[in-house]
Amino acid sequence: FKPSHDSGSFEGNSLNGDTQPVVEISWNDAMAYAEWLSQESGKTLRLPTEAEWEYAARAGTRTARYWGDKDSGLCHHDNVNDQTAKSAGLGGSFSASCDDGYKVSAPVGRFAPNAWGLHDMLGNVPEWTASPYDQAYSGGEKRAAAKSEGGMRVYRGGSWNTDPRAVRSADRHRHRLDYRYNHIGLRLARNP
Repeated sequence: FKPSHDSGSFEGNSLNGDTQPVVEISWNDAMAYAEWLSQESGKTLRLPTEAEWEYAARAGTRTARYWGDKDSGLCHHDNVNDQTAKSAGLGGSFSASCDDGYKVSAPVGRFAPNAWGLHDMLGNVPEWTASPYDQAYSGGEKRAAAKSEGGMRVYRGGSWNTDPRAVRSADRHRHRLDYRYNHIGLRLARNP
């Protein structure tokens, strides 16, 4: 799509490996990629809405995380801010007590999937959704914003540098359409 794209690095640790999730992409970049891949593949690919993303992350559960409500199991299920990052001087003051073995983003699919077979839903990198930010949850979470629509866009999920307390299915974030950061990526949905 963009051979010159560089996911960069964080504190000297590469985020640009062939098996690491792509980062340093804006919502606009993610939308353009979905359109390009749809044309290339002949399938309709898109960013999921915020509601679709949470539904997929929960995988039929009602707990804070798809494996339960407790922090135990974080490093088995997702790449989060943990003791590996902390010992490398990268972890914040709130690091998980476990050790997942990765200072920054891990290769995609290294951790246990949820019940629906989806990997990295709550950790590694959060993912842009198609939805506009709607603080009141009054319907914006169920729709895709038009490219011409102003406002903020929602990204969901935790990351390799997320406070473990925020690694939960309902956690949400928002930013501008052109915002790029070293821990925000994408996940595409496919229409039948």
